[in-house]
Amino acid sequence: MTSIRETSVRQHIFSLYNLSANEIYFEDYIVNCQSTLNDDQETKIKGRLKVCSKSLVFVPIDIRSPMIKILYKQITKFEDSKKNELSLTDSTIISSISNTNKKQPNSLILICSSVILMSINGRIEPYTTLYGTHRFYFEFIYTNVEDCLSVVGQLYRATTLPYSEQVMMIESIVQGRLKMLKFDLTQLQDLNETILFEEDAYVIKPLIQNPGRCLLTNQCCYFQALNNINEQKVAKYDLRTLYKIAKRRYKFRYIGCELQFKLINQQPNQKKILYLVFANENICSKFYDTVTAQTSVKIDSTTFENMTLRWQQGTISNYDYLLYLNDRGERSFHDCSQYPVFPWVLRNYTSTNLDLHDPQSFRDLSKPIGAINIERLERLKERYINMSLPSDHQRFLYGSFYSNPGFLVYFLCRIHPQFSLCLNDGRFDHPDRLFHSLIDTWKSVLTSDSDVKELLPEFYMSSEFKDIEDDDDDGDRQDGEFLMNKFGIDFGIRHDDVPVNDVILPPWAEDPRDFIKKMRLALESDYVSQHLHEWIDLIFGYKQRGEEAHQADNLFHYLTYGVPEKHLSTPIDEYNEQLSFETQILEFGQVPKQLFFKPHPRKLTEQELKEHKHEEKMTSTNMASTVIENITNLTDLQLTDQSIQRLPSFEEHDLGQFEFDSVCRLHKTAITRIVPHPSLPLTHLLTIGNDGFLRNYMVNKSKMDTFCFVSSRPLTCLKSIPVHLAIDTNEKCSLAFIGSSDNALYIFNLETGTSILSQVLHDDIITDLYVTNRSIPTLLCTSSNDATVRFWSLENLLFMNEDKYIFQTNYHFSSKIQMQYDISFDSPCTCMYVLEEHSLLSVGCQDGSVYLCHFQTGQILKQLTSSSSSSSLPILSLSLRSDGLFLAYLSATTVTLVDIISGTDVFTNTCLSNEQMFKSLFYSSQMLIVGLTNGSCDVWNLKTGEKVHTLNICDKISITTITHNHGMFFFGTDDGSVHSYVFASRLQLSI
Repeated sequence: MTSIRETSVRQHIFSLYNLSANEIYFEDYIVNCQSTLNDDQETKIKGRLKVCSKSLVFVPIDIRSPMIKILYKQITKFEDSKKNELSLTDSTIISSISNTNKKQPNSLILICSSVILMSINGRIEPYTTLYGTHRFYFEFIYTNVEDCLSVVGQLYRATTLPYSEQVMMIESIVQGRLKMLKFDLTQLQDLNETILFEEDAYVIKPLIQNPGRCLLTNQCCYFQALNNINEQKVAKYDLRTLYKIAKRRYKFRYIGCELQFKLINQQPNQKKILYLVFANENICSKFYDTVTAQTSVKIDSTTFENMTLRWQQGTISNYDYLLYLNDRGERSFHDCSQYPVFPWVLRNYTSTNLDLHDPQSFRDLSKPIGAINIERLERLKERYINMSLPSDHQRFLYGSFYSNPGFLVYFLCRIHPQFSLCLNDGRFDHPDRLFHSLIDTWKSVLTSDSDVKELLPEFYMSSEFKDIEDDDDDGDRQDGEFLMNKFGIDFGIRHDDVPVNDVILPPWAEDPRDFIKKMRLALESDYVSQHLHEWIDLIFGYKQRGEEAHQADNLFHYLTYGVPEKHLSTPIDEYNEQLSFETQILEFGQVPKQLFFKPHPRKLTEQELKEHKHEEKMTSTNMASTVIENITNLTDLQLTDQSIQRLPSFEEHDLGQFEFDSVCRLHKTAITRIVPHPSLPLTHLLTIGNDGFLRNYMVNKSKMDTFCFVSSRPLTCLKSIPVHLAIDTNEKCSLAFIGSSDNALYIFNLETGTSILSQVLHDDIITDLYVTNRSIPTLLCTSSNDATVRFWSLENLLFMNEDKYIFQTNYHFSSKIQMQYDISFDSPCTCMYVLEEHSLLSVGCQDGSVYLCHFQTGQILKQLTSSSSSSSLPILSLSLRSDGLFLAYLSATTVTLVDIISGTDVFTNTCLSNEQMFKSLFYSSQMLIVGLTNGSCDVWNLKTGEKVHTLNICDKISITTITHNHGMFFFGTDDGSVHSYVFASRLQLSI
């Protein structure tokens, strides 16, 4: 976005902002102008005549003469130098007059009823309209007048038509001229470039759409405008500097594409933006796909991935997260009807000191801005009840909106006065309605029935926080410059005789820079961090529309939510209605795209981060018991965050390095589980596989120690525990609990290699198991493809004494374990995870469902459903964080980390191709490791949400299971091998 800067250049600079909003500039001609505006009508003024869709604009070379805009609708007569007259008062009749005008050869003569003078002496000021009959003579120096008359005649006729037909005719003229536009191939950066895409497009900037030709090669993206508005004929964008690309919704249709490029040899936080709009969605998608497929495009997708998780953990600021949400919500700095929206966070604009530790300094973020004042809200509700509208219209509380072009112009009129002149037909608003004082604006937002505006990002853009700038060529931006009348514009005098100059700041702000700094500190404060998720729910989340919006007093005019479905594909007879919808957007704005359909999780406060920078140690109230205590209606089971302390889980960005140690093939077929040996945890591992064997692996010698044959069917799950043979002795052994695809459980004594129990527990494959270490009696929990999770008593085999398993001396080997209770599901249970200290059981199913249950009662607390398109695929693995607040789960195509309290996905990653599907999962507080079918593992830092390693474990062999034990990671593979890696970490991992 280009702001007006002070300049010493003594000539006019014509801009598309000199035209009406979205008016098209076609071409210009070098002319000499004579007119009745001058005292000396013989004086010729040299300049350029700009032919535009709604007007002619004469731009004199001498800045002492004003630019002159002549609206077609004010023109009463055209003539050329041969007196060939186009009668504009009698339809389209053209009469030829044979007289020759020797005085004005090759000239266009026009008569109009009014003219508009712009930029008198180069000043930024409202335009001046002169009424009365005025005659102009434009002498064409290098071109023939007939060339100009042909297009001007068409454009004039368009202005005499009804609005919808006028727009259609202008669009037709634009399309006709675009067809004749040939891209200048001499402008290519390299003649060896391969042309991949070429289509008509519009470049979009606030209030501006400029047509031209877009050409894409394997190296660059080019745009050649239909006109000569730019200094360079062709704008060039090097794909190697492409930083980001996103599809955009423009006028209700997904036909826009916004590209951001890093500027070479500029500040690293600057970028250049190209916002293109195409004729339809197919062309737009083709352009997007072609760009992203280029090898020269190196977009770091991790920069924008998993932002919710990064925000929760405090890695990114509230400001950056709001920018991210605006971006995902289809908001753009180049679309004034969808400009990024930020909240009012303060309500104290009167005191001399601003206390950011006082909650009374802040606005209630749980309510929309229109609902903060109860008296006003009651008035609006009464109007809502009495509102009478056609049946296809929905009633609304607020007739205005919190973000629209008018509010953008209101706040930025000092730094971007051209916006106001463009949108308001060459005028600034009345001085009493201009942005004059922060306290006055806040009072209006609280009391006026028609004022519910929120703020812009500019209110929080502080250079002290090193923000990414959002202007593509505004590198010298100053903090709060939009609050200063740096161009000395005369905005007029208010009713109290006070001139409108710089914005009057609150007493607690020393100057604009200090104001912006304190506004930003307020945005990043603990209070806002604790409550910002509530505002996100209103603007981007589940309270944005529907019944939740109604309950939250958050209802706006129905068109701000988008065109009704029946209007998305508009026939000719509805064209006028479609245009009225677009006019509504330009005036009232649009609701952002809805991003969340569940309550948004809150952010960890700064104090929490300081208090808990060490490795998490859960000291809060047991979550599941808190849940049950707070649930009074069992038909509406929900998790609450009362009495739950959210803790961060790591402190460094650098997790550490993986160093290969050894590899050993233990099984003939795939390894299904690896666990530490309970009696020899530092030196031995236990593995099971599809070959039916249980094997004891010596890590320090990288070879197999002992083995047991368990079943002729593949083994699926394994749990091992140390057992004391008596209370008063240290003599002990180890037991292995093994689930099998023959539906049976096997228990083995690892010291003797003998079987203790073999019992069928399910009607289908046992997929997972767990042995309790806290409950009385000791329980075995098993999940199965028969769609049940069953709980079995082990009291005849084991009992607990002072946190030790004690073997029952009177156990009879022919005894069977008895089922205590079970949980039934709608789909086969493919995996489970138990967090016994918090009484939580998570279950993954074949249909992609994930359930959270109370471990002791079997009560289903919550069903967690992924928002990804692959949620119907079976869940392969899942794991709970040790504090019970986050759950990671994996399907063949997607890995997801979900905030359990809100149900919001805070981290997601999707596999790139069918050749590298997801297979196995390891999750700890610091990291997430995903094993793939191509033999590699991706390692993600959950503090930053970034992928920090890709481990190439083996070649084209699936990673079937991942285990961590005492500073080492062990990867089981589809060929029966165990790959060992030493993990050198800067952190004290407790995994």
